[in-house]
Amino acid sequence: MKRLISLLLFLFFFYAYSQVSDKTESIIKPLEKFDSFYALDDEKVKDVEKALYKKASSDELVILAGKGKNLYIKATAIKVLALKGDQRLLDIFKDHFYSQENIVYRTSCLSHEQLISSYIFETVSSEDKKENGFSTKDKKNLEREMASLVLNAKPVNKELLEALSYALPENQDTYTKIRKQVIDTRSAELLATLAKYKNPNDIELIKSFGLSAYSAIEKFPDPKFLPFIKENIKDSLDFHVMFALSKFCSEEAKEIVIKAIALDKKQSEKNDCGNGCLSTIYQHIYMERCKLYYPLLADLWLTDKIISFDILDDYEKKHTQKETAKFLLDGFLLPGEAEVIAVNRFDMDDHVMDNASSDMTFDSGLRLVKLLERTKKISREAYEKGLRNSLPYMDPLRFPRFISQLKDHASVLQNKDVLLNQLKINENPYELFFLIKGIKMLKDKNLFTEGAAIVVSRKAEFKKVPVWEKEYSSFIKENNIKE
Repeated sequence: MKRLISLLLFLFFFYAYSQVSDKTESIIKPLEKFDSFYALDDEKVKDVEKALYKKASSDELVILAGKGKNLYIKATAIKVLALKGDQRLLDIFKDHFYSQENIVYRTSCLSHEQLISSYIFETVSSEDKKENGFSTKDKKNLEREMASLVLNAKPVNKELLEALSYALPENQDTYTKIRKQVIDTRSAELLATLAKYKNPNDIELIKSFGLSAYSAIEKFPDPKFLPFIKENIKDSLDFHVMFALSKFCSEEAKEIVIKAIALDKKQSEKNDCGNGCLSTIYQHIYMERCKLYYPLLADLWLTDKIISFDILDDYEKKHTQKETAKFLLDGFLLPGEAEVIAVNRFDMDDHVMDNASSDMTFDSGLRLVKLLERTKKISREAYEKGLRNSLPYMDPLRFPRFISQLKDHASVLQNKDVLLNQLKINENPYELFFLIKGIKMLKDKNLFTEGAAIVVSRKAEFKKVPVWEKEYSSFIKENNIKE
Protein backbone atom coordinates (compact mmCIF):
# COMPACT_ATOMS: atom_id res chain seq x y z
CA MET A 1 0.00 0.00 0.00
CA LYS A 2 2.83 2.41 0.94
CA ARG A 3 4.57 1.67 -2.35
CA LEU A 4 1.34 2.48 -4.22
CA ILE A 5 0.95 5.80 -2.42
CA SER A 6 4.60 6.69 -3.14
CA LEU A 7 4.11 5.84 -6.79
CA LEU A 8 0.99 7.99 -7.00
CA LEU A 9 2.79 10.93 -5.38
CA PHE A 10 5.67 10.55 -7.80
CA LEU A 11 3.32 10.46 -10.77
CA PHE A 12 1.46 13.52 -9.46
CA PHE A 13 4.72 15.44 -9.07
CA PHE A 14 5.90 14.37 -12.51
CA TYR A 15 2.57 15.37 -14.07
CA ALA A 16 2.47 18.70 -12.28
CA TYR A 17 6.01 19.62 -13.19
CA SER A 18 5.50 18.48 -16.76
CA GLN A 19 3.00 21.32 -17.16
CA VAL A 20 5.94 23.76 -17.09
CA SER A 21 7.06 24.56 -20.63
CA ASP A 22 10.57 23.96 -21.90
CA LYS A 23 10.97 27.72 -22.30
CA THR A 24 10.11 28.34 -18.63
CA GLU A 25 12.37 25.50 -17.51
CA SER A 26 15.26 27.10 -19.39
CA ILE A 27 14.56 30.42 -17.65
CA ILE A 28 14.77 28.90 -14.16
CA LYS A 29 17.77 26.72 -15.01
CA PRO A 30 20.30 29.16 -13.43
CA LEU A 31 18.55 28.76 -10.04
CA GLU A 32 18.71 24.96 -9.90
CA LYS A 33 22.10 24.86 -8.17
CA PHE A 34 21.33 27.65 -5.70
CA ASP A 35 21.75 26.82 -2.00
CA SER A 36 21.11 30.42 -0.91
CA PHE A 37 20.21 33.87 -2.18
CA TYR A 38 23.75 35.18 -2.33
CA ALA A 39 24.22 38.94 -2.58
CA LEU A 40 26.58 38.63 -5.53
CA ASP A 41 23.94 36.67 -7.47
CA ASP A 42 21.30 39.38 -7.07
CA GLU A 43 21.41 40.56 -10.71
CA LYS A 44 21.18 36.96 -11.94
CA VAL A 45 18.01 36.41 -9.86
CA LYS A 46 16.49 39.68 -11.08
CA ASP A 47 17.08 38.61 -14.68
CA VAL A 48 15.21 35.36 -13.99
CA GLU A 49 12.34 37.27 -12.34
CA LYS A 50 12.01 39.62 -15.32
CA ALA A 51 12.03 36.74 -17.78
CA LEU A 52 9.42 34.78 -15.79
CA TYR A 53 7.19 37.84 -15.55
CA LYS A 54 7.26 38.34 -19.31
CA LYS A 55 7.25 34.75 -20.59
CA ALA A 56 5.85 32.35 -17.95
CA SER A 57 2.10 31.91 -17.40
CA SER A 58 0.62 32.38 -13.94
CA ASP A 59 -0.35 28.70 -13.89
CA GLU A 60 3.26 27.73 -14.48
CA LEU A 61 4.37 30.03 -11.66
CA VAL A 62 1.88 28.42 -9.28
CA ILE A 63 3.32 24.99 -10.14
CA LEU A 64 6.88 26.25 -9.59
CA ALA A 65 5.91 27.90 -6.30
CA GLY A 66 4.59 24.59 -5.01
CA LYS A 67 6.75 22.02 -6.80
CA GLY A 68 9.92 23.84 -7.80
CA LYS A 69 13.07 21.70 -7.79
CA ASN A 70 14.54 23.76 -4.97
CA LEU A 71 13.54 26.44 -2.51
CA TYR A 72 14.99 29.29 -4.56
CA ILE A 73 12.96 28.44 -7.63
CA LYS A 74 9.88 28.37 -5.40
CA ALA A 75 10.75 31.73 -3.82
CA THR A 76 11.40 33.38 -7.19
CA ALA A 77 8.08 32.09 -8.57
CA ILE A 78 6.30 33.40 -5.44
CA LYS A 79 7.85 36.83 -5.94
CA VAL A 80 6.73 36.99 -9.58
CA LEU A 81 3.21 35.87 -8.60
CA ALA A 82 3.09 38.76 -6.13
CA LEU A 83 4.22 41.12 -8.86
CA LYS A 84 1.36 39.82 -11.00
CA GLY A 85 -1.07 40.28 -8.08
CA ASP A 86 -2.11 36.62 -8.12
CA GLN A 87 -4.32 35.86 -5.10
CA ARG A 88 -3.55 32.14 -5.31
CA LEU A 89 -0.59 33.02 -3.09
CA LEU A 90 -3.01 32.51 -0.19
CA ASP A 91 -3.37 28.83 -1.17
CA ILE A 92 0.40 28.54 -1.57
CA PHE A 93 0.79 30.04 1.90
CA LYS A 94 -1.60 27.41 3.28
CA ASP A 95 0.32 24.63 1.52
CA HIS A 96 3.59 25.80 3.09
CA PHE A 97 2.09 26.69 6.46
CA TYR A 98 3.89 24.00 8.48
CA SER A 99 6.89 23.75 6.20
CA GLN A 100 10.25 23.96 7.97
CA GLU A 101 12.04 25.00 4.78
CA ASN A 102 14.24 28.04 5.36
CA ILE A 103 15.39 30.44 2.67
CA VAL A 104 19.02 31.37 3.29
CA TYR A 105 20.29 34.88 2.51
CA ARG A 106 24.06 35.23 2.38
CA THR A 107 26.74 37.86 1.95
CA SER A 108 30.48 37.24 2.05
CA CYS A 109 30.44 37.23 5.85
CA LEU A 110 26.82 37.07 7.07
CA SER A 111 23.85 34.76 6.63
CA HIS A 112 20.20 34.86 7.62
CA GLU A 113 17.38 32.32 7.40
CA GLN A 114 13.65 32.84 6.85
CA LEU A 115 10.77 30.37 6.78
CA ILE A 116 9.27 30.14 3.30
CA SER A 117 5.81 30.79 4.81
CA SER A 118 7.14 34.01 6.35
CA TYR A 119 8.70 34.88 2.98
CA ILE A 120 5.32 34.52 1.28
CA PHE A 121 3.66 36.83 3.79
CA GLU A 122 6.36 39.49 3.50
CA THR A 123 6.27 39.30 -0.30
CA VAL A 124 2.51 39.90 -0.26
CA SER A 125 2.92 42.72 2.29
CA SER A 126 5.68 44.56 0.42
CA GLU A 127 5.02 48.25 -0.17
CA ASP A 128 7.45 48.28 -3.09
CA LYS A 129 5.45 48.52 -6.30
CA LYS A 130 8.38 46.94 -8.14
CA GLU A 131 7.76 43.77 -6.12
CA ASN A 132 4.04 43.83 -5.49
CA GLY A 133 1.16 44.12 -7.94
CA PHE A 134 -1.74 43.79 -5.49
CA SER A 135 -4.27 46.55 -5.03
CA THR A 136 -4.35 48.05 -1.54
CA LYS A 137 -7.67 46.31 -0.86
CA ASP A 138 -6.49 42.88 -2.04
CA LYS A 139 -3.24 43.17 -0.14
CA LYS A 140 -5.03 44.00 3.11
CA ASN A 141 -7.45 41.11 2.62
CA LEU A 142 -4.62 38.66 2.02
CA GLU A 143 -2.67 39.93 5.02
CA ARG A 144 -5.76 39.61 7.20
CA GLU A 145 -6.43 36.04 5.99
CA MET A 146 -2.82 34.96 6.54
CA ALA A 147 -2.60 36.59 9.97
CA SER A 148 -5.83 34.87 10.99
CA LEU A 149 -4.45 31.49 9.91
CA VAL A 150 -1.28 32.07 11.95
CA LEU A 151 -3.17 33.17 15.04
CA ASN A 152 -5.82 30.43 14.97
CA ALA A 153 -3.82 27.47 13.70
CA LYS A 154 -4.16 24.14 15.49
CA PRO A 155 -1.57 23.02 16.21
CA VAL A 156 0.12 26.39 16.61
CA ASN A 157 3.10 27.05 14.36
CA LYS A 158 5.19 28.76 17.05
CA GLU A 159 8.07 29.74 14.79
CA LEU A 160 5.79 31.33 12.20
CA LEU A 161 3.72 33.02 14.90
CA GLU A 162 6.91 34.59 16.29
CA ALA A 163 8.06 35.68 12.84
CA LEU A 164 4.75 37.36 11.96
CA SER A 165 3.69 38.59 15.40
CA TYR A 166 4.31 42.19 14.28
CA ALA A 167 1.54 41.83 11.68
CA LEU A 168 -1.19 40.51 13.98
CA PRO A 169 -4.19 42.76 14.62
CA GLU A 170 -4.04 44.39 18.05
CA ASN A 171 -7.29 43.47 19.78
CA GLN A 172 -8.49 41.52 22.81
CA ASP A 173 -8.73 38.25 20.93
CA THR A 174 -5.12 38.49 19.77
CA TYR A 175 -3.99 39.48 23.27
CA THR A 176 -5.71 36.47 24.85
CA LYS A 177 -4.24 34.01 22.35
CA ILE A 178 -0.74 35.49 22.50
CA ARG A 179 -0.78 35.44 26.31
CA LYS A 180 -1.72 31.77 26.29
CA GLN A 181 1.12 30.99 23.90
CA VAL A 182 3.58 32.97 26.06
CA ILE A 183 2.61 30.86 29.08
CA ASP A 184 2.59 27.59 27.12
CA THR A 185 5.77 28.06 25.07
CA ARG A 186 7.80 30.58 27.14
CA SER A 187 8.57 32.44 23.93
CA ALA A 188 10.52 35.66 24.54
CA GLU A 189 9.58 36.91 21.06
CA LEU A 190 5.86 36.56 21.80
CA LEU A 191 6.42 38.10 25.23
CA ALA A 192 7.61 41.30 23.53
CA THR A 193 4.42 41.26 21.44
CA LEU A 194 2.32 40.79 24.58
CA ALA A 195 4.11 43.73 26.23
CA LYS A 196 2.77 46.11 23.57
CA TYR A 197 -0.62 45.84 25.28
CA LYS A 198 0.90 47.38 28.46
CA ASN A 199 -1.34 45.36 30.78
CA PRO A 200 -0.22 45.76 34.44
CA ASN A 201 -1.39 42.18 35.05
CA ASP A 202 1.48 40.98 32.86
CA ILE A 203 4.29 42.57 34.89
CA GLU A 204 5.03 39.50 37.00
CA LEU A 205 4.79 37.23 33.97
CA ILE A 206 7.31 39.42 32.13
CA LYS A 207 9.72 39.47 35.09
CA SER A 208 9.58 35.68 35.29
CA PHE A 209 11.53 35.54 32.02
CA GLY A 210 14.69 36.90 33.67
CA LEU A 211 17.27 38.12 31.15
CA SER A 212 14.80 37.45 28.32
CA ALA A 213 12.36 39.97 29.82
CA TYR A 214 14.11 43.15 28.72
CA SER A 215 12.85 43.32 25.13
CA ALA A 216 9.35 43.24 26.61
CA ILE A 217 10.22 45.87 29.24
CA GLU A 218 11.46 48.11 26.42
CA LYS A 219 7.95 47.95 24.93
CA PHE A 220 6.30 48.40 28.35
CA PRO A 221 8.53 50.65 30.52
CA ASP A 222 6.43 50.61 33.66
CA PRO A 223 8.19 52.03 36.78
CA LYS A 224 7.34 48.77 38.58
CA PHE A 225 10.10 47.12 36.53
CA LEU A 226 12.84 49.37 37.96
CA PRO A 227 13.37 47.36 41.19
CA PHE A 228 13.69 44.25 39.01
CA ILE A 229 16.35 45.93 36.82
CA LYS A 230 18.19 47.26 39.88
CA GLU A 231 18.19 43.86 41.55
CA ASN A 232 19.65 42.32 38.39
CA ILE A 233 22.10 45.12 37.61
CA LYS A 234 24.70 42.58 36.46
CA ASP A 235 22.47 42.06 33.41
CA SER A 236 23.17 45.64 32.29
CA LEU A 237 26.15 44.43 30.27
CA ASP A 238 23.58 42.97 27.86
CA PHE A 239 22.51 45.61 25.32
CA HIS A 240 18.83 44.54 25.59
CA VAL A 241 18.90 45.71 29.21
CA MET A 242 20.23 49.14 28.28
CA PHE A 243 17.67 49.49 25.51
CA ALA A 244 15.00 48.90 28.15
CA LEU A 245 16.61 51.16 30.75
CA SER A 246 16.89 54.01 28.23
CA LYS A 247 13.08 54.10 28.04
CA PHE A 248 12.90 55.31 31.64
CA CYS A 249 13.60 58.89 32.72
CA SER A 250 13.40 59.33 36.49
CA GLU A 251 15.64 59.75 39.52
CA GLU A 252 15.14 56.09 40.38
CA ALA A 253 16.23 55.08 36.89
CA LYS A 254 19.18 57.49 37.08
CA GLU A 255 20.57 55.61 40.09
CA ILE A 256 20.45 52.40 38.07
CA VAL A 257 22.18 54.10 35.13
CA ILE A 258 25.01 55.18 37.46
CA LYS A 259 25.45 51.57 38.60
CA ALA A 260 25.32 50.32 35.00
CA ILE A 261 28.08 52.73 33.94
CA ALA A 262 30.28 51.70 36.88
CA LEU A 263 29.76 48.02 36.09
CA ASP A 264 30.53 48.55 32.42
CA LYS A 265 33.75 50.43 33.22
CA LYS A 266 34.86 47.66 35.57
CA GLN A 267 34.12 45.04 32.94
CA SER A 268 35.97 47.05 30.30
CA GLU A 269 39.11 46.98 32.43
CA LYS A 270 38.96 43.18 32.64
CA ASN A 271 38.32 42.63 28.95
CA ASP A 272 40.61 45.41 27.71
CA CYS A 273 37.95 46.57 25.26
CA GLY A 274 38.74 50.23 25.85
CA ASN A 275 36.32 53.01 25.05
CA GLY A 276 34.53 50.83 22.50
CA CYS A 277 32.51 49.11 25.20
CA LEU A 278 31.80 52.32 27.04
CA SER A 279 30.76 54.15 23.88
CA THR A 280 28.04 51.54 23.32
CA ILE A 281 26.45 51.98 26.74
CA TYR A 282 26.99 55.76 26.38
CA GLN A 283 24.82 55.82 23.26
CA HIS A 284 22.19 53.58 24.84
CA ILE A 285 21.84 56.00 27.76
CA TYR A 286 21.08 59.12 25.74
CA MET A 287 19.13 57.33 22.99
CA GLU A 288 15.81 58.67 24.28
CA ARG A 289 17.19 62.15 25.10
CA CYS A 290 16.50 61.96 28.86
CA LYS A 291 18.19 65.15 30.12
CA LEU A 292 18.55 63.66 33.61
CA TYR A 293 21.32 61.45 32.26
CA TYR A 294 23.27 64.13 30.39
CA PRO A 295 25.46 65.23 33.35
CA LEU A 296 26.43 61.57 33.91
CA LEU A 297 27.56 61.31 30.31
CA ALA A 298 29.39 64.64 30.42
CA ASP A 299 31.40 63.33 33.38
CA LEU A 300 32.65 60.48 31.22
CA TRP A 301 34.67 63.01 29.19
CA LEU A 302 36.49 63.91 32.40
CA THR A 303 37.08 60.32 33.49
CA ASP A 304 37.24 58.23 30.30
CA LYS A 305 37.80 60.75 27.49
CA ILE A 306 34.53 59.98 25.70
CA ILE A 307 32.13 62.66 24.43
CA SER A 308 29.29 63.05 21.94
CA PHE A 309 28.46 66.29 20.21
CA ASP A 310 24.92 66.10 21.60
CA ILE A 311 26.20 66.04 25.18
CA LEU A 312 28.74 68.79 24.45
CA ASP A 313 25.95 70.97 22.99
CA ASP A 314 23.95 70.53 26.18
CA TYR A 315 26.96 71.23 28.41
CA GLU A 316 27.81 74.39 26.50
CA LYS A 317 24.25 75.73 26.89
CA LYS A 318 24.39 75.33 30.67
CA HIS A 319 27.92 76.61 31.34
CA THR A 320 30.01 79.70 30.71
CA GLN A 321 32.60 79.81 27.96
CA LYS A 322 35.37 79.61 30.58
CA GLU A 323 33.78 76.56 32.22
CA THR A 324 33.32 74.82 28.87
CA ALA A 325 36.94 75.53 27.91
CA LYS A 326 38.16 73.96 31.17
CA PHE A 327 35.83 71.02 30.68
CA LEU A 328 37.19 70.31 27.19
CA LEU A 329 40.82 70.79 28.20
CA ASP A 330 40.54 68.52 31.24
CA GLY A 331 39.31 65.73 28.99
CA PHE A 332 41.93 66.31 26.31
CA LEU A 333 44.73 66.10 28.88
CA LEU A 334 43.75 62.57 29.88
CA PRO A 335 45.94 59.78 28.47
CA GLY A 336 44.65 57.76 25.54
CA GLU A 337 42.74 58.43 22.34
CA ALA A 338 39.59 60.54 22.56
CA GLU A 339 36.39 58.67 21.70
CA VAL A 340 34.18 61.18 19.87
CA ILE A 341 30.60 60.26 18.95
CA ALA A 342 29.05 62.17 16.06
CA VAL A 343 25.88 60.12 15.49
CA ASN A 344 24.05 57.92 17.97
CA ARG A 345 23.97 54.64 16.06
CA PHE A 346 20.86 53.52 17.94
CA ASP A 347 18.84 56.59 16.93
CA MET A 348 16.30 55.62 14.27
CA ASP A 349 15.19 59.15 13.34
CA ASP A 350 15.29 59.69 9.58
CA HIS A 351 17.65 62.68 9.71
CA VAL A 352 20.05 60.77 11.94
CA MET A 353 19.99 57.72 9.68
CA ASP A 354 20.76 59.97 6.71
CA ASN A 355 23.80 61.31 8.55
CA ALA A 356 24.88 57.84 9.64
CA SER A 357 26.37 57.16 6.23
CA SER A 358 28.54 60.29 6.30
CA ASP A 359 32.31 60.36 6.76
CA MET A 360 31.81 61.39 10.38
CA THR A 361 30.40 57.95 11.17
CA PHE A 362 33.41 55.99 9.97
CA ASP A 363 36.32 58.41 10.32
CA SER A 364 37.49 58.82 13.92
CA GLY A 365 40.12 61.32 12.76
CA LEU A 366 37.46 63.57 11.24
CA ARG A 367 35.42 63.41 14.44
CA LEU A 368 38.49 64.51 16.39
CA VAL A 369 39.04 67.36 13.92
CA LYS A 370 35.47 68.56 14.45
CA LEU A 371 35.90 68.44 18.23
CA LEU A 372 39.16 70.38 18.02
CA GLU A 373 37.51 72.96 15.77
CA ARG A 374 34.69 73.35 18.30
CA THR A 375 37.31 73.77 21.03
CA LYS A 376 39.21 76.43 19.03
CA LYS A 377 36.07 78.59 18.86
CA ILE A 378 35.76 78.42 22.64
CA SER A 379 39.40 78.71 23.68
CA ARG A 380 42.59 78.92 21.63
CA GLU A 381 44.63 77.70 24.60
CA ALA A 382 42.42 74.64 25.16
CA TYR A 383 42.60 73.89 21.44
CA GLU A 384 46.39 74.02 21.22
CA LYS A 385 46.89 71.92 24.35
CA GLY A 386 44.18 69.51 23.23
CA LEU A 387 45.84 69.13 19.83
CA ARG A 388 49.25 68.49 21.41
CA ASN A 389 47.91 65.80 23.68
CA SER A 390 45.95 64.15 20.84
CA LEU A 391 48.90 63.67 18.49
CA PRO A 392 50.67 60.89 20.45
CA TYR A 393 47.52 58.77 20.61
CA MET A 394 46.41 59.16 17.00
CA ASP A 395 46.21 56.17 14.65
CA PRO A 396 49.25 56.69 12.38
CA LEU A 397 47.32 55.29 9.41
CA ARG A 398 44.89 58.19 9.73
CA PHE A 399 47.52 60.86 10.32
CA PRO A 400 47.85 62.18 6.71
CA ARG A 401 44.08 62.49 6.40
CA PHE A 402 43.95 64.23 9.79
CA ILE A 403 46.47 66.82 8.60
CA SER A 404 44.48 67.50 5.43
CA GLN A 405 41.20 67.79 7.36
CA LEU A 406 42.46 70.01 10.18
CA LYS A 407 43.95 72.57 7.78
CA ASP A 408 46.08 74.16 10.51
CA HIS A 409 49.70 73.41 9.73
CA ALA A 410 50.97 76.22 11.98
CA SER A 411 49.41 74.72 15.13
CA VAL A 412 50.59 71.20 14.30
CA LEU A 413 54.12 72.49 13.66
CA GLN A 414 54.26 73.78 17.22
CA ASN A 415 54.56 70.10 18.18
CA LYS A 416 57.58 69.04 16.11
CA ASP A 417 59.06 67.24 19.10
CA VAL A 418 55.93 65.08 19.45
CA LEU A 419 55.91 64.18 15.75
CA LEU A 420 59.59 63.23 15.69
CA ASN A 421 59.20 61.22 18.88
CA GLN A 422 56.37 59.24 17.28
CA LEU A 423 58.72 58.27 14.46
CA LYS A 424 61.26 57.08 17.02
CA ILE A 425 58.99 55.05 19.29
CA ASN A 426 56.37 53.62 16.95
CA GLU A 427 56.60 49.83 17.23
CA ASN A 428 55.20 49.11 13.77
CA PRO A 429 57.77 50.14 11.12
CA TYR A 430 55.15 50.17 8.36
CA GLU A 431 53.22 52.94 10.15
CA LEU A 432 56.28 55.23 9.85
CA PHE A 433 55.46 55.77 6.18
CA PHE A 434 52.07 57.26 7.11
CA LEU A 435 53.60 59.44 9.80
CA ILE A 436 56.30 60.79 7.50
CA LYS A 437 53.72 61.32 4.74
CA GLY A 438 51.69 63.49 7.12
CA ILE A 439 54.82 65.34 8.19
CA LYS A 440 55.70 66.04 4.55
CA MET A 441 52.22 67.55 4.07
CA LEU A 442 53.13 70.19 6.67
CA LYS A 443 55.67 71.63 4.17
CA ASP A 444 58.41 72.22 6.72
CA LYS A 445 61.66 71.20 4.99
CA ASN A 446 63.76 70.95 8.14
CA LEU A 447 61.14 68.88 9.96
CA PHE A 448 60.81 66.50 7.02
CA THR A 449 64.61 66.13 6.79
CA GLU A 450 64.82 65.25 10.48
CA GLY A 451 61.91 62.85 10.17
CA ALA A 452 63.37 61.16 7.09
CA ALA A 453 66.66 60.68 8.95
CA ILE A 454 64.81 58.81 11.69
CA VAL A 455 63.12 56.59 9.09
CA VAL A 456 66.54 55.85 7.53
CA SER A 457 68.00 55.06 10.98
CA ARG A 458 65.43 52.26 11.27
CA LYS A 459 66.32 50.79 7.89
CA ALA A 460 67.17 47.37 9.32
CA GLU A 461 63.61 46.93 10.62
CA PHE A 462 62.12 47.21 7.12
CA LYS A 463 64.14 44.26 5.87
CA LYS A 464 62.09 41.91 8.06
CA VAL A 465 59.09 42.06 5.70
CA PRO A 466 59.35 42.27 1.88
CA VAL A 467 56.43 44.71 1.61
CA TRP A 468 58.06 47.03 4.16
CA GLU A 469 61.40 46.85 2.38
CA LYS A 470 59.74 47.70 -0.95
CA GLU A 471 57.89 50.63 0.61
CA TYR A 472 61.14 51.86 2.13
CA SER A 473 62.93 51.73 -1.23
CA SER A 474 60.06 53.68 -2.85
CA PHE A 475 60.21 56.28 -0.08
CA ILE A 476 63.96 56.77 -0.56
CA LYS A 477 63.65 57.03 -4.34
CA GLU A 478 60.62 59.33 -4.41
CA ASN A 479 62.16 61.80 -1.97
CA ASN A 480 65.75 61.66 -3.29
CA ILE A 481 67.07 60.76 0.14
CA LYS A 482 70.72 59.89 0.59
CA GLU A 483 71.17 57.03 3.03
